[in-house]
Amino acid sequence: MTSDNPKSAADAEPDAVPRAPADAGVDPLLDRIDGLLRDVLAEEAPPAGPLPQGRDALAGLLAELRDALVERDHTIEKMAARSESLMRAQADALVRSAETIDELETTKQRLADARLVAERAAEDNYRLAATVFENTNDGVLVFSEQRCIACNENAVRLLGGAREDIIDAWPAAFEVALCSGGEDGSASLRDAFECLTADKPVVVEALFPGGAGGEFWAEVTLGAFGIDNRQQSVVVVRDITTRKQFENELQRRRDFLRNILNAVPDQLAVTRDDQTLVLANNAFCEFVGQDRADVIGRKITDVLGPQSCQGFRDCDEQALEAGEFSCEHDRTLPNGERAVLSVKRSVFGDEQGDRYIVSTSRDITEDRLREERLRLLASVFNGASEGVAILTTEGAICEANPAFLTMTGATPRDVAGGMLGQLLNFAAGDAAGVLRDVALGRSWSGKACASHPTHGDRQVWVSLSPSLESKQRFIALVSDITELEEAQEMLRSQARSDILTGLPNRRWFRDHLQQLLDDPADPEQSVTVCFLDLDNFKHVNDTSGHAAGDMLLRGVGERIQRMMGPDAFLSRFGGDEFAMILTEPRHQPPRLLDTLKELLNEFRRPFHLEGTEATVGLSIGLVSSVKGKGEVGDMMRQADIAMYAAKSAGKNGVRVFSPEMEDGVNTRHQVQTRLRQALRGGEITLCFQPKVCAATRKPIGCEALARWRTPEGKLIPPSEFVPIAEQTGLIVPFGELVFRTAAEQARDWAACGREPSVAVNVSPHQLRHPGFVSSLQDVLAETSARAEWFELEITECAMMEDVDHAVEVIDSLAALGFNVAVDDFGTGYSSLSYLKHFRLHTLKIDLTFIRDVTTDWQSQAVVRSVVSLGAGLGLNVVAEGVETAEQAELLSEIGCTTLQGYYFGKPMTADDYVDWLDAQARTSV
Repeated sequence: MTSDNPKSAADAEPDAVPRAPADAGVDPLLDRIDGLLRDVLAEEAPPAGPLPQGRDALAGLLAELRDALVERDHTIEKMAARSESLMRAQADALVRSAETIDELETTKQRLADARLVAERAAEDNYRLAATVFENTNDGVLVFSEQRCIACNENAVRLLGGAREDIIDAWPAAFEVALCSGGEDGSASLRDAFECLTADKPVVVEALFPGGAGGEFWAEVTLGAFGIDNRQQSVVVVRDITTRKQFENELQRRRDFLRNILNAVPDQLAVTRDDQTLVLANNAFCEFVGQDRADVIGRKITDVLGPQSCQGFRDCDEQALEAGEFSCEHDRTLPNGERAVLSVKRSVFGDEQGDRYIVSTSRDITEDRLREERLRLLASVFNGASEGVAILTTEGAICEANPAFLTMTGATPRDVAGGMLGQLLNFAAGDAAGVLRDVALGRSWSGKACASHPTHGDRQVWVSLSPSLESKQRFIALVSDITELEEAQEMLRSQARSDILTGLPNRRWFRDHLQQLLDDPADPEQSVTVCFLDLDNFKHVNDTSGHAAGDMLLRGVGERIQRMMGPDAFLSRFGGDEFAMILTEPRHQPPRLLDTLKELLNEFRRPFHLEGTEATVGLSIGLVSSVKGKGEVGDMMRQADIAMYAAKSAGKNGVRVFSPEMEDGVNTRHQVQTRLRQALRGGEITLCFQPKVCAATRKPIGCEALARWRTPEGKLIPPSEFVPIAEQTGLIVPFGELVFRTAAEQARDWAACGREPSVAVNVSPHQLRHPGFVSSLQDVLAETSARAEWFELEITECAMMEDVDHAVEVIDSLAALGFNVAVDDFGTGYSSLSYLKHFRLHTLKIDLTFIRDVTTDWQSQAVVRSVVSLGAGLGLNVVAEGVETAEQAELLSEIGCTTLQGYYFGKPMTADDYVDWLDAQARTSV
């Protein structure tokens, strides 16, 4: 390539001979050669010169030289021309190169300027993007293959931790379950990543654990893009906690309003003026028997049926005209029942000018029935034999029925606005205090005295309770219990005392002993329990008669009390059994043993009875304990064991309880074991004792009595095994077996055309047992027997152990159809006021009162009181233990409805009982 600065020839060949310039040509040289040639040819040869051949040769050489020079000249000319052409081409190329270079330089400059501008724009864009990236309120993260390669500060703040914990890793905070997601059903963010595609971003919601600010709700947007054939992902985490709270609050309010509508008991429906349903609450949907989705958008007349069309149209027209309208409709419900509806319609409009009708319907069928019921109750209120008064919370009388006026002796003017406390004096204190208790929501019952202007003071039983209809009203029920109080006082005395001797009975004894053991005063004081049993008392009874025996028992009580002093708490348990509680220091061992020996010596003196004398001994067992440590049951059991030890030792002696005496209890265990075997082996059978109508003496039923006959044929009396069954809990399966046997027998009698009526005893353990009622139901179902064939006898004491439970059980039994009787009535210790709580059928007077009813005025008074009480309560009264015609006649005269005892028939087998019934039937004919 030609250089821009060509070197000179001298510079190129410094040692070369100078020559003519190239542009001069070879013409001058040719001219000189021609001249030399002419000279050679013109010269004559010297004499001594060369030969002519030399000139010829030189001439020839010169000629050749000339030709060569001419040729060279032509060549040089060609070369010069070519060189000039090349030089011109080179010059043109140089010019063009220079122009191209200039253009390239210009372009380069322009590119450099453009690049600079682009770089500056890129820097600006980067700074802008970085500013946006870092300052956006959302957390932004960039991922490559589920590895975070960039994130902003908000992402760090939202997710918690440090940036280095997030970069180059999968953030731990992303391990959350999605609360809402895309259509792919992703359960977590990682699942969503794996399903992510470039053409379909994913938006999900999740609850993040968060950083310092606690957990937060976030809307996560995932997008994918490609760089260098690699998929990248960008994740935008937006804190939507506030929005969520707003949405939740909005939803809560919607739910609140919806719940309010659905909580409204009235049927509520909203329709357009063309009767199209747009809203309905649950009550409306339940009323029409259709789902909400099935009624919305339909004509309300289509939903309610053709029978309502014209009526609804008329009501709607009147509502649209007047703005609101009320009416009543008679409708047939989906279940076929008739109902009375109170319907109210109100009209409102919206901003678009559309009008809507709000229809509320209320089923007032119950209201109409309630009005009828109120009229009936008013007649009952005014006609009731029990006094009823309606009070304010301050005790002012608002309403009172005629019976209340009669009991209190008040006039309608006295009652109007009068105070209850002015008419009744409460035994529990002032009326204001009682009313305060009732105001707290508690019912109150108690005694009060009504000062009747003509009949004097009358004892009344008042029951106060808050009104179920109004918290500002109380209901007072007043019953005249003057006669009941007198009878109850007598029964209470009899219940706590032994009728024969007037001494405390077993129940009073137990209560007193419990009080002593629980008394915190003088905790180191000793308490001694003595059981005393008469020796040879049966001989006196058998030889001298019951009257002499009763006189002897009274004398025994008086002698023991006189010897032991007034501080000794003496009790008679029944028969010839007495018991004492001693607490005085002079009664403590060993001095007590000396005192008891003196008592035994005193019993060597005979007792003077009517026309005869009798001598009996005493067997005494005792046990002592310190207050706070003894148990009533244990002490009585141990004293009883010691007393039997005294009897076993020869009678008329004293024994102090020792643990060795417990061996005697083994006998009871043997009985218990044998009784278990008897229950399984069919040794328990039933006998049936007849019951007759007191007025006609005709049979009206029987009582089932259990008997235990061993395989050896020995008959074990109930007194030996029933107490053990009670103590060990065997009484429950024993009682179930007795009832099952009675049910099977009653079924067989019914199949033979005899209407059964069987009384069955229920023990306290059975009454307390949680499965008692269901076990009876099972037996009835398995034997095909009917509950109305049976009367269940429950002792008064068993009922009073847990009154609330007893009421519940007896209600259940009565609901099944059983008749319930109070057995041994008069021997318990209870308040007669509880009787009204039980659904009873019969009162059964204890035989201890019947035995002396013809000879003892107190026993007769008790019987008369019980009969009067039973008649007042509408109950049958059964007298058991009737042994003489005199007793039967007197009891019939007093008013007993049913009689039972040996006078009419002893307990007998089922076959013998049927024979007895047949014999009675023949006799009556």
